[in-house]
Amino acid sequence: MQRRWGGKNVDLKKLSGCVEDFFKDKGFVTEKNESVEEHTISWAPQSVKNMNKTMKVRILGDPNDFVIELMASESTRRSLWLGLLTKPFGGGYLVLQSLRLREALEKLESEFWVYIEDKVAHLAGSAEHQENHDKI
Repeated sequence: MQRRWGGKNVDLKKLSGCVEDFFKDKGFVTEKNESVEEHTISWAPQSVKNMNKTMKVRILGDPNDFVIELMASESTRRSLWLGLLTKPFGGGYLVLQSLRLREALEKLESEFWVYIEDKVAHLAGSAEHQENHDKI
């Protein structure tokens, strides 16, 4: 799922820090990668050892026109399909686990978007202040 904001002039580095804090506060392990065009925050339960197979949030664009992509519930589709395909062989447990995971992720996504709306509103104009500070 993704959402777009325009005309907010948000410091995207600060916003990516807020995103990372959100997932850390929920008990997830995070890893942040930043470049000029993109900020990526990977997050996973603490039991995950390989951060390559985690869920991600990407912040793309510039302070006045940016997109936030949350890639979380999509990751449950594969295990749900696997459970459905193996249901005749006892895969019903996998279906149930996948459905529970999907429900938990949907709740987390809902909380995430409420949090992000608040943070974007709070950080509106923060990039402008940073640019003025850099000129001094």
